[in-house]
Amino acid sequence: MNDLRILVVAFDGLRPDAINDANMPHLARFCRDGVHFADCRAVFPSETRVNQASLVTGCQPARHGVVANKFVEPALGGYINTADFAQLSAADEALGGGLLTAESLGEALHRHGGALAVLGSGTPGGNRILHHRAESFGHLNMSLHGLDKSTTPAAAEALRLLIGDFPPEEIPNGRRMDWLVEAYIRLVAPRRDPTATVIWFSDPDRPYHYRGIDHADSLAAIRRADAAFGRLLTWRETVGMADRLQIVALSDHGHVATVGRPLDLAGRLTEAGFSLGDGGDAVLVPGSCGSLYVADAGRQHSMAEWLQAQPWCGPLFARDIDGAGLPAGTLPLAACGLNHARAGDLVFVLARDDTPHEGGSAGRCLHDNPEIPQGCGMHGGLNRYELSNLLAFSGSRFASGRRIDTPAGIVDVMPTLLHLLELEAPPVMDGRVLHEALAEETPEALTHESEAAGAAGYRQALTVDEVAGVRYLREGRRVGAAELSSVLPQW
Repeated sequence: MNDLRILVVAFDGLRPDAINDANMPHLARFCRDGVHFADCRAVFPSETRVNQASLVTGCQPARHGVVANKFVEPALGGYINTADFAQLSAADEALGGGLLTAESLGEALHRHGGALAVLGSGTPGGNRILHHRAESFGHLNMSLHGLDKSTTPAAAEALRLLIGDFPPEEIPNGRRMDWLVEAYIRLVAPRRDPTATVIWFSDPDRPYHYRGIDHADSLAAIRRADAAFGRLLTWRETVGMADRLQIVALSDHGHVATVGRPLDLAGRLTEAGFSLGDGGDAVLVPGSCGSLYVADAGRQHSMAEWLQAQPWCGPLFARDIDGAGLPAGTLPLAACGLNHARAGDLVFVLARDDTPHEGGSAGRCLHDNPEIPQGCGMHGGLNRYELSNLLAFSGSRFASGRRIDTPAGIVDVMPTLLHLLELEAPPVMDGRVLHEALAEETPEALTHESEAAGAAGYRQALTVDEVAGVRYLREGRRVGAAELSSVLPQW
């Protein structure tokens, strides 16, 4: 391992099309002056904890096991909400540290004598996923949601005593972002000197969700996040870290706007004659992307046929249960990187379109999230605006002034960082080293499209780009689907 240091700054939920000189001048300049991957992709489901796991493992959900923000873990016999710190901690303990079923960045660094620090204002569970082994390794993993929601409470308390009390959560969450930056530049970097640090800003995800993508509070949030990021860039230059510190700026997914009231998937399935819950036809995990854990192949096939007849159902994926074959019209879980034992037997995405919503940003979706106000942001599906995320690099080892339009993904960050640090990578990862960011030749991209036809005229298509053997989801859609405005009256 060499003497480089890595800083990853994550802007939760940031749509790349929000980055411009007027609203995010520091980040816009960072992208222009460094290496900007202008076509970067999230993994599916396009949810935060899924993509956090992909960030720190370089793997698809099929390998790392965080298959959704909420899922059923067979070994525990129950449901896990990955935002819940206590629930996630208990699950990880019961699994013997095996919550992630692929080696993480923190584990890889520790294996080579290095360390990963995590400072975050996102969900406490998300913070834990970023480095779930921090306490046993003596690393730092601190959540601004509190000491009791920090993986390393003693280390978090040491920071709190020196920097000050954790600010309250707000929209925009500016004071928390400022606190994280202050802690990093005053204490974490100079005193702990971790090999790599992840700073996770909760904005603009929360204002997107609860105010709207184009709301004034969301604009204020991205401006405040940009100012905090600018302070980190200035600090790197003024303390003589320009050659040593390599900075990665990224987001985990994008957003689209919700249309209409929550769909009440449980009510619709029950009304259709399906019984839900343990001992019934299926266990439902609802959301913008829903999962059904079914009792047997026969019920899986009948539920798939019913879903295809619903105008609000978009792409639909399935596993082959007991050799019965996939239900007609479905694509295999492997097609979207989700073929893990924890994934549902049927995974479906609610309908989307590319129509601009009232604020002007393109992309809309149906949903089943009662806590999200109508017209506000949502993600989780396969719309290109959800799958599109920020990725840019800056530092002495990276090229300068380079925009790369070849597809890349959040799965590529860990392999690239390990390569940069001259460390041996885990034997299997799904991502690739982004050699083109190091001023080497850019590989060519191939495009693949899969289609499936099922009941009631249902057809779907999945578009995937492949670069150097790595697959990146571009878009999944129901072929010939009507705009959402014409679907709504059928409710």
